[in-house]
Amino acid sequence: MNLQQLRYAVEIEKTSSITAAARNLYMGQPNLSKSIKELENELGTTLFRRTAKGMEPTASGMQFLRYAKGILRQVDELKALYQPTDNCVKFSVAVPRATYISLAFSQFLAGYQGSRALDVQYRETNSSDALVEVSVGEAELGILRYQTIYENHFSGLIAQNRLVSQVIAEYPMVLLMSERHPLAALPDIPYHLLEQYTQIVHGDIQLPSLPEAAHRLGVGPAVGMRHIYVYDRGSQFDLLRTVPGSYLWVSPLPYQELARHELVQKPCREAGINRDVAVWRAADGLSVSAGQFLEHLRRAAPQGDYA
Repeated sequence: MNLQQLRYAVEIEKTSSITAAARNLYMGQPNLSKSIKELENELGTTLFRRTAKGMEPTASGMQFLRYAKGILRQVDELKALYQPTDNCVKFSVAVPRATYISLAFSQFLAGYQGSRALDVQYRETNSSDALVEVSVGEAELGILRYQTIYENHFSGLIAQNRLVSQVIAEYPMVLLMSERHPLAALPDIPYHLLEQYTQIVHGDIQLPSLPEAAHRLGVGPAVGMRHIYVYDRGSQFDLLRTVPGSYLWVSPLPYQELARHELVQKPCREAGINRDVAVWRAADGLSVSAGQFLEHLRRAAPQGDYA
């Protein structure tokens, strides 16, 4: 028994005719009759009987057809998951938690309003997981974020996994905090002043993303002892507004986003330089969708119009 025989049986029920079914299936009637007879012999039961109204399923045939239709429906659904359809935008990306990236992604999707179908996945995660997802084909495009002091480490991983890379942005990380934070009035915040305040940290970060001074001094994940680990980027803004003295290391945000969330971002001269790098599989190349998203990313990347 095979899937083709299941489709033969379903078509015979649909048309009530061997002749009509064979015509719809683009095959000869003798071959269709032979295939159904072989199926019946294998099952040890008769699936159809001839009547004045044509071919009708027997009781056993009706039971068989219920199962056959369910199996064929599941097979068709499975194929649809992996076979692109006309005018369907299929795109998956794994990125760090960054406001400028999410804004670029929203602008990218706005350009596909006329598409008949969308199959898009946007996953915020750490650089290690993003690299793995691109390497195994779960994500078409990934954005890795790391300090430039780890350049050799990530360059080696990119080459090892046969990926192509392109630098999107370089910038010093800044401190994001409420407008009412005790340090918000300082033009530049020394690293040691953060010791008494609560740091919000993305809980799945697997590699260091500390200011360069912290790396040199060999300190822990922060100078203080107060940490809140989050996995949802949306929750970090609520925490910054409501938890007194909380702060977060981020890539620079646009002015309008700071105003919307009642936040400020402050430089720390001890912060190292971070790099956001796009990666994709060399063997696959870049799709049209991925190339368009990269263009939006370049335009939205931290530049002179950021605080």
